[in-house]
Amino acid sequence: MSDPDSPPPAATLPLQPALSEAHASLHEPGSNPHSLTIRVWPNIPILYPMAIAALICGIFSMLFGIDGELKRLSHPPAAQTVTQVDGTVSSAAPTVAQVEYSKMAEKLKIEQVIALIFLAAFTYTMVVVCTDIILTWALLGVAATVILGMGLFILNIYYQFLNGFFNFLGGFIPIANAHFYFAIFAVWVILMIAAIIYARFHYVKIESNEVIVVGGVLDKRRRFSTMRLTYTKEVFDVFEYYLPFVRSGRLILRFQGETEPIVIDHVMNLDAVVKKLDHVTATMQVSAESGT
Repeated sequence: MSDPDSPPPAATLPLQPALSEAHASLHEPGSNPHSLTIRVWPNIPILYPMAIAALICGIFSMLFGIDGELKRLSHPPAAQTVTQVDGTVSSAAPTVAQVEYSKMAEKLKIEQVIALIFLAAFTYTMVVVCTDIILTWALLGVAATVILGMGLFILNIYYQFLNGFFNFLGGFIPIANAHFYFAIFAVWVILMIAAIIYARFHYVKIESNEVIVVGGVLDKRRRFSTMRLTYTKEVFDVFEYYLPFVRSGRLILRFQGETEPIVIDHVMNLDAVVKKLDHVTATMQVSAESGT
């Protein structure tokens, strides 16, 4: 009979309670609940509103724009054959392609509206990339100003009003064809492929006991202990944070004994990453020594 005052045999000692259903729901089936991989992304995913706008504008331009007329005018008409009374066949000079000016004017208006819509998406994307707007009301103010300005400009194309206000814009006629918009979308797709390859070789892997920083094709690694690991979540641009499918921000990891922190910009789905990071760093794997 064992001594009732003797301590129980050594075993694996959990430092935190078992996973709750809320924590367990953060992980997909088959994934490691004590590991988190944060990919390091460049700015390319943030450009998707402009790319999607270019694709949609290209489709509308191809359907309703001047692409058909430009294609017809770009090819010289074929020479016509004429059969004489005596049975001889001769070729007549090609006729000049006829231009229906009323039809072209209507299609030019459509192209101008499409171009303005794309310019609005382009302006929004440039603001996201080039500025860091922290206040939410500033985001709403900029968006409302852009929408209002573009709306008034489009209405002025079809209904002439506020002529004195829009006279100085009379010579501004932005027009592009479908090929231009499709080319922009294709460039973004190529850059996204490059960004995916980049993120494949640049990431930070956080486990219960260590943090592994991987960078470069040659698999350069640095390891840090998670003991007394602290982090800071920063939303430095509300445009990126509220952008659907991106919702990115900055994550700063600080380690005991290290003077320089690890700064990870453009962390995709920042809130979900922070939630899982809290769970991973709150648990530690402790196992008994062999022979005890």
